[in-house]
Amino acid sequence: MMEKIPEASRRRLTLLCSLLSSYKDERITSIQIQRMTGIDRALVRKDISLTGFKGGVSNGYKAAELLEALRAELKLPLPGQKRFCCIAGLGKLGAALMQCGIFDESPFKIVAGFDSRVNRTEVLSADFPLYPAAKMESVIPEAGIEFAILAVENDQARLMADRLVKSGVKGIVNFTGEVLETPESVAVENVSPLLALNNICARVSGNAVERKPTNVG
Repeated sequence: MMEKIPEASRRRLTLLCSLLSSYKDERITSIQIQRMTGIDRALVRKDISLTGFKGGVSNGYKAAELLEALRAELKLPLPGQKRFCCIAGLGKLGAALMQCGIFDESPFKIVAGFDSRVNRTEVLSADFPLYPAAKMESVIPEAGIEFAILAVENDQARLMADRLVKSGVKGIVNFTGEVLETPESVAVENVSPLLALNNICARVSGNAVERKPTNVG
């Protein structure tokens, strides 16, 4: 039995799946992957080897075969499959996520929205039902919702996350600035823009070459 893929490798392989999903050429090399993702080509090859994929040759990988193998190993949705999601928090960010269309061509389908303010569910329009947060516990299991996108204000994040967990979601995409504590059975992905900017700042600072001041005169 193959050993469990380390978390860091899993994240890189998931990124590679996203790249391959829109890749048009028949073959792709580790050098090309490095150029497009910034991941060192040796690390790319090592990560792919962890999945047991044997299709690599000297001139690269067959992109479609590699994508199929990675999806199967990572248990990602296959083309045509749908995984049901909800948005918790229908403020400006939640409303924007409802209407931006980024989920339209994806395997993830938003089927419900929730907000603790009843008036938000009444004034907003969407292609799916909107509910008061008090109905989470009944709607989420009935609708087969697995994942939630958390887009509330920071001071509501932990309370809303607790309600989502109690309602049975398996994972939360956390757009808030709060660090959430959830059971091990519930995965959390923190995607706050501030967190992302801090990560970028740290990477840029880490790559910067220290310059000594130059004495003038």
